[in-house]
Amino acid sequence: MLLAMMAGVVCTAHAAPHDGIRVTDNLYGAKFVDVDNGWAVGAFGTIVRTRDGGNTWRPQVSHTVEHLYSVDFADAQHGWAVGRVGTVLHTNDGGDTWEAQKTRNDQHLFKVSAVDANHAWAIGDWGTILSTVDGGATWQWHLLERDVILNGAAWPDEQHGWIVGEAGLILHTSDAGATWQDQVSGVEKTLFGVCFSDTQHGWASGLDGLILRTVDGGQHWEVQRGNSEVGALEQVGYKDAFDNPSLYDIAVVGRYGYAVGDNGGVFVSDDSGATWHRQAVPAEAELRWIRALSVVPGTHGILVGANGLTVRVTGDQVTLPAEKDEHAAATPH
Repeated sequence: MLLAMMAGVVCTAHAAPHDGIRVTDNLYGAKFVDVDNGWAVGAFGTIVRTRDGGNTWRPQVSHTVEHLYSVDFADAQHGWAVGRVGTVLHTNDGGDTWEAQKTRNDQHLFKVSAVDANHAWAIGDWGTILSTVDGGATWQWHLLERDVILNGAAWPDEQHGWIVGEAGLILHTSDAGATWQDQVSGVEKTLFGVCFSDTQHGWASGLDGLILRTVDGGQHWEVQRGNSEVGALEQVGYKDAFDNPSLYDIAVVGRYGYAVGDNGGVFVSDDSGATWHRQAVPAEAELRWIRALSVVPGTHGILVGANGLTVRVTGDQVTLPAEKDEHAAATPH
């Protein structure tokens, strides 16, 4: 997982119609605010913007070469991106300009959640939890009393939040982060992604194809799929790795749910997260890792991953965006 996240390729792109580019750097995070408008972030400070649902992308200037692992927007104007060595970037104009914000933190940050234009949370290495209530003018620390990597977070509203991480860790707050309590996941494997459709119904994804579900706000978690047994690495065969790829992100919006990960792994639910099945992906995505996804209310979303991979989901259909021309161009940072 760490090798996949830290790896990058030379920062290049190819021209596409309407002044778009073809991104070839690894992409680690994505956020769409509606069917058409979205952002993706990745290796070497890459930030790209689309206004047509991912058919074409335009670069935005991040002023950093640090890998960016997550991006989130409260609305079409206000957003944050976070990454290596505590990098926090903020925009209040849809990414036309990005500015670094000071947090006094140099730990890697793996997830940012924009609750609204003023409130945001960032989590990462060494139990780091950061929050802002003033649009990032100041950031507060909520450092845990333990060394644990925090990977994913979900905030269905301003008061209720969940964080997942190493060794099956699940943390919950019901008072806007003033206090955090452990919840029993029932597994000892690392969890990477978490989502909640409301304060009661949630899902988490992790190593070896794990998908967990709760219907009571996390008081109880059940394993829906994947291998929850802890075994030696050499015991994992090719078929096991393909059938149960590590799943790095998960989202359930309305009728449809998606979980994505290694080996082109895309799992889809068409019954609001009650059951999951593996979905075929285009050949271009079959053996690549897929790191993140963003789904808007309705049936549309985008998946992003290795070497600039972007894949569209519409209901239970997984397709590549429109074909792009391939003339060399540079991506500014």
